Amino acid sequence: MPTVKTDRMTYVGLTTQKGTEAYLGIPYAKPPVGPLRWKAPEPLDPEEGVRDCTRFGNSALQKYDPVMYASRRQQSEDCLTLNVWVKNSKADKLPVMVFIHGGAYVEGGSSDPMYDGTNFTDRNDVVLVTINYRVNLFGYMNLASLPGGEEYRQSGYLGLMDQVAALRWVKENISYFGGDPDRVTVFGESCGSGSTMLLSVTPAAKGLFQRAIGESGPIQLYNTPESTAPYAHEFMEMMGCKTAQELAAVPVGDIMMKFTGDFFAKHIHEISLIFAPTTDGDYLPAKPMKAFKDGAAKDVEILMGCNADEFAYWKLYFKDFANEMPDFWHHQAIFHFDGKLDSDKYEKLWAQTYPDQDPAARYLEYTNQIGFRVGTNLMCEYQSKYNKVYQYLFTYASKIPGMGSCHAIELPFVLHNTQRPDLPKTMTGEVPPMHLADEMNDAWCSFAANGEPVSGRGDRWTDYSPEHPDTMVINEEGWKLERDVNKKNMDLLRPAFEECLLDEGPESK
Repeated sequence: MPTVKTDRMTYVGLTTQKGTEAYLGIPYAKPPVGPLRWKAPEPLDPEEGVRDCTRFGNSALQKYDPVMYASRRQQSEDCLTLNVWVKNSKADKLPVMVFIHGGAYVEGGSSDPMYDGTNFTDRNDVVLVTINYRVNLFGYMNLASLPGGEEYRQSGYLGLMDQVAALRWVKENISYFGGDPDRVTVFGESCGSGSTMLLSVTPAAKGLFQRAIGESGPIQLYNTPESTAPYAHEFMEMMGCKTAQELAAVPVGDIMMKFTGDFFAKHIHEISLIFAPTTDGDYLPAKPMKAFKDGAAKDVEILMGCNADEFAYWKLYFKDFANEMPDFWHHQAIFHFDGKLDSDKYEKLWAQTYPDQDPAARYLEYTNQIGFRVGTNLMCEYQSKYNKVYQYLFTYASKIPGMGSCHAIELPFVLHNTQRPDLPKTMTGEVPPMHLADEMNDAWCSFAANGEPVSGRGDRWTDYSPEHPDTMVINEEGWKLERDVNKKNMDLLRPAFEECLLDEGPESK
């Protein structure tokens, strides 16, 4: 078995079928249990010995979800672990890529076979790290407003603090695995992308990574202290508690029974949003998009983009998607824009701009734009004033009717796991194009290694700038650099972002 020795610890991993090394379930912080529930992650005590790293750690506590594989694995509050994949740990100063899983801040985990790093590290000389972090009410329920809540004032962004703790572990230890601690790229999808972008403006994460890749998750999804308080009070009352301390003392099984039962059922249309990080102006900037625009991520080189038909993904969850989507989106809009978005106004404006589109398709495209595309476009524009930023649009259409280029469809291509027999083909279809996986995996790894994304075909694209707003459009037919690919919709919806997220609307001028 492969082994890695640090000053104190020997990690014993396993050799994959392709000959790469995998070290699974490595703790990076103390288990957040008992008195550490709803508290910031604490560093591990110094220890010596041999650690068996041949099995994944526990998934964070979450509701069972047939679409999310990690929810089927053993779960526990004791979940702060990470995994390392590398072709040869005896290498030196390899680029490091740290992947943050998605799941709407409410579910997911690094044990999902989608995130297996065997193919990733077999194809490219990088060190891949995947992490677990606390999710849902254990990672993001803001208890600060409850009686006694001052003790838990950081509870609204613990999952993000976990991610920073994992990055600190990487900084201190990854050289033993062949990685370069000064050449770290953080990347993620969905809320993993949102986390990546939030980390880029978080002072505590400064210097822990140099590059970032965001897939389908601009920085606009977060909570305010005001928006999270009602849910914390509601859950405390559901549990029959009167203080935050009483709630913290409830057995975990009772908490999960109430959360996955009554609370989940009541908030089914907003459950994927009420646990987004709380931006209180302490650990996180109070207005992350404004901080980003003002240069808080100036030291980070960024690659980011999204998919052409993001919201089609939710067809996997809703039986009557066309009729349920408007209600779902109205809940989403509250959280995407600090509760300030006049959604009716912009929906009418969108309908007037595209009167000939089928109403259902028109509404879906509106939500794609205001939920993903325009926010991503604006972030590229803002960041281009400070550092290199590259933008992509993934347009490969699923062979499953109606799914299009939906949310998360790019993941098996990026991670080079399109051919795994244990992954469902509910998004890509049965025979996704292997060459597209080669190209995307190479481009992502090239960016991590050199700061420039170059695909396996040799495709290059220029970095984004206001003068040259270039987007690489990616699909199975090829890669094509296009200019101003979304300008009309950016111009149409830009005021929504400026009024709600930047405080630059007409009332403030």
